[in-house]
Amino acid sequence: MTNESELEHTGIVSEKLAETSEAWNGSQLPAYSTSKPVVSIYKYIFPPHTVTNPHYHKVINCGVVLSGTLTIVNKDGTTHDFHAGEALVETDGEIHHGENRGDEDAVVIMFYAGDADTPLSIPAD
Repeated sequence: MTNESELEHTGIVSEKLAETSEAWNGSQLPAYSTSKPVVSIYKYIFPPHTVTNPHYHKVINCGVVLSGTLTIVNKDGTTHDFHAGEALVETDGEIHHGENRGDEDAVVIMFYAGDADTPLSIPAD
């Protein structure tokens, strides 16, 4: 949460992109780990017409699409398009994959709130 007084009279603009306890599809986010936290930040570049392998997460992760459009597809076929400037909060434990269905790169910054023992992404069987 941004304290407005820290920005008062600075000319800096703050815009909340997301604040939620749910993923994009309405599922609840998991509780935080009780072990030592590890925060990871990744930049992903999805070239046109590329698809990730099916996977799932056991750590909270969210991000912002910087350019292009990223489509998240759940195992049940549910999809959601995230466009440049939009925030996304991924699902916990649900098998899904990401796709760039467009003709330009989709660039996404993702933030992971995990721990040293839990992988950020787990391949689906």
